[in-house]
Amino acid sequence: MTTLGQNRLKDEKSSYLLQHKENPIDWYAYGPEAIEKARSENKPIFMSIGYSSCHWCHVMADESFSSTEVAEFLNENFVSIKVDREEHPDIDQYYQQACQLFVKTGGWPLSAFLLPDMRPYFVGTYYPLVKANQEEVTFLELAKELHRAFTNEKEQVETNAANVTKAIEQGPELGEKIKFPGHFPPPMAIMDAIKEFADKDHGGFGHAPKFPHFPYYEWALEQMLEGMVDKDHGEHIIKSLEKMLMGGLFDHAKGGVHRYSVDDQFTVPHFEKMLYDQAGALSVLSKLSLMYPSPLVYDTLINTLDYLASEMMHESGYFFSAQDADSEGVEGLYFTFTEEEFENIVNNASNDGDDLNARMKEIKEWFNISKAGNFENGLNVISLNANKKDELYIPENWDIIRRIRKEILNERKGRIPPATDSKGVSSWNSLMISALVDVMQYCQVEIIKRKAGELFRQVVEGHYKNFMIKKDNLGMMIRHTTTREQSLPYLEDFVFFADSMMRVYEITGNAAFKKNALDTIDFVLKEFIEEDSMLTRARGTDAHELYPNQKIMPYDSSFQSISMTMVGLVKRARLLAMDSDLGSELEAHSEKMKDMILKNPINAGEGLRAYSYPDEAYRVLKVPRGWLQKAEYLNFVSFFLPRFVLDYHEEGNESWQICNLKACELQGDGVEHFMETLRPQNPKSDDSADTSPKDETKK
Repeated sequence: MTTLGQNRLKDEKSSYLLQHKENPIDWYAYGPEAIEKARSENKPIFMSIGYSSCHWCHVMADESFSSTEVAEFLNENFVSIKVDREEHPDIDQYYQQACQLFVKTGGWPLSAFLLPDMRPYFVGTYYPLVKANQEEVTFLELAKELHRAFTNEKEQVETNAANVTKAIEQGPELGEKIKFPGHFPPPMAIMDAIKEFADKDHGGFGHAPKFPHFPYYEWALEQMLEGMVDKDHGEHIIKSLEKMLMGGLFDHAKGGVHRYSVDDQFTVPHFEKMLYDQAGALSVLSKLSLMYPSPLVYDTLINTLDYLASEMMHESGYFFSAQDADSEGVEGLYFTFTEEEFENIVNNASNDGDDLNARMKEIKEWFNISKAGNFENGLNVISLNANKKDELYIPENWDIIRRIRKEILNERKGRIPPATDSKGVSSWNSLMISALVDVMQYCQVEIIKRKAGELFRQVVEGHYKNFMIKKDNLGMMIRHTTTREQSLPYLEDFVFFADSMMRVYEITGNAAFKKNALDTIDFVLKEFIEEDSMLTRARGTDAHELYPNQKIMPYDSSFQSISMTMVGLVKRARLLAMDSDLGSELEAHSEKMKDMILKNPINAGEGLRAYSYPDEAYRVLKVPRGWLQKAEYLNFVSFFLPRFVLDYHEEGNESWQICNLKACELQGDGVEHFMETLRPQNPKSDDSADTSPKDETKK
């Protein structure tokens, strides 16, 4: 029996909740006990939502949530609930929408003040313990004012809660319909529409904070590979990705990508590393390597795979969710160096035949190292000078860069590293499975393909072991996280699992994965669609939860859009099932989302990937399964972008064919004939973008 007046988080498995187990606040984990207490005592709820690697969550924990004064007020006047957004993604999404309505922004930590029935009457983000200026509101001031309103202005509070709840239920207004010829605007029309937002100097779009927008860049690269993008736009895409890779957004010593850049130059990142960002980066880099085979791209690929293997893989075969931005209580401390520390690193990287100290000034220019630093307190984020890229790509210079990176990593081994959240999240592991297949299919470097294959085999097996649960009469269900034995059936888990199963089938030819993909798609179509909307959780759960089931929007958020992944997946699955009616339940939702995609295409890359090709452009390539053992076939499939679905037969012959839903257009016998028939021709045209680096290091 729980004793009143105590923090109840000590027995939780979530790293985020355990970070708060010593707070003086009487925290509850989300569940019926907390809700019943709020109802029986008619107290408002303070719900704090965050995750273990969130920097500002740590700040608020150290400030307000460690304050005795704050704790005494909350304990007396609120029921306080702590939520790990990685365990309860739909709770987070619901109150993030409310936050947008109240304060026009969102993020973490999320501070939600709720009525006892969980309807929000105010939601914000981080609030300080002490004012930095007179305009700021402290957390305690906010809590006192919201408690006063709950006590003395019940009617107004009820009205606010009702209005916000209704607005979330209705969703955003679609506005005037965008007119365009054909099924969807062509890629160049979309790129022209957003060209004014392009940062011509530093790459990317808009201003800081700059996110990597991996789904958008993946769409752009696919269209470039199809020959649908002109020179100017293509060069901006390549420049943007190269600026990211050279900047501090990527970890030059260990590998992996940080969350986003806090400046326009992609120099200083927000240092946390999220699993879904690693997946997005791998998919983009694998396709970038087809048209820009630079040592920078290849090194980033192999280093990121090494990072995932050494720091992010659980022994039972799933990937961890995240790594912290902070170490020793300071953001970025683990990753940054003073000028003197860097000089020592360079000297340690010297060898008998090459004294790098003589080139110290030049090398510091390569790595953007200065006495003043580019971060806080004279510290430098490790990056490469994009203005000197031609010099850097000279093979002997790139060898020096590799040696220095290795020595930076050796130096970091003596530091206290950021904490790793060992939780596994099903949907994010599915994203990683699909990303590893992308590397295996599209990257041309054998050592990188082998490394991706090793991780792929571990995580496919680990996913079944850690996330799949046998349910009576329901077949297999998916557990959302490794920290909770049971979870609601979330759309993201099933959509990303289905997508990963299709990709696994395409690279292995194992029919069991094909069946898993099609069965899961059928489950999603039956359980998660309501008229013209897709829902965050299965419809059958509505009666058991206090917060409403929500309509999914088409935009990419922290990771690629769930609903747009489903739209694109269904288009491909029709070819695999040879069923033109598959997914007809999704048509109304799909049609409604097009306008929303076009109003914000940079944040809707997965939607662009789903809609750019007309249905008639999709093809299925069916070949003997035995070809998966032929190196020439495996190297050749990198030419087949996602509108081509890979399928296999075991008919005892060497026949192959390429078909649409109505007829087979090409066919033949033997892998040699297949390659001869389909080998792409690449004549150089005056209008094509020459994006290749001037000097290429061979791996």
